[in-house]
Amino acid sequence: MLDPKLSGHKGKLVGFVTVIFLSGMVAGALTTKLADRYFAEPGGLAQEKQVALQHFSEELDLTEEQARAVEAILDEFIMQQADLINTFNSSRLSGHDRIVEVLNEDQRRRFQEVLTELNTRRRD
Repeated sequence: MLDPKLSGHKGKLVGFVTVIFLSGMVAGALTTKLADRYFAEPGGLAQEKQVALQHFSEELDLTEEQARAVEAILDEFIMQQADLINTFNSSRLSGHDRIVEVLNEDQRRRFQEVLTELNTRRRD
């Protein structure tokens, strides 16, 4: 199954695949935490933005113009966070796809089961 020229590197290959898998798990866990915090809660970031804006307005005695500028900055920040979450998700899925490429059919099936188990644990 493994090219004889690569048989001496089998340990390195297994280590590399393990690192990719663990990186995907960590990225997935972080993404899930961020998504749960900001998108799964009622109101999410929009509600947090309004609370922050009101707090800054009161504490800093912002003018209307300043409040609009701060709101625009917060909107931009929210979009940047959403982009980062999308980047994490894409990276995780890309890692999963690359792992699947090196697995045989039984390993692929078990890999999917492991991912499902991990996702279930994260939600609990």
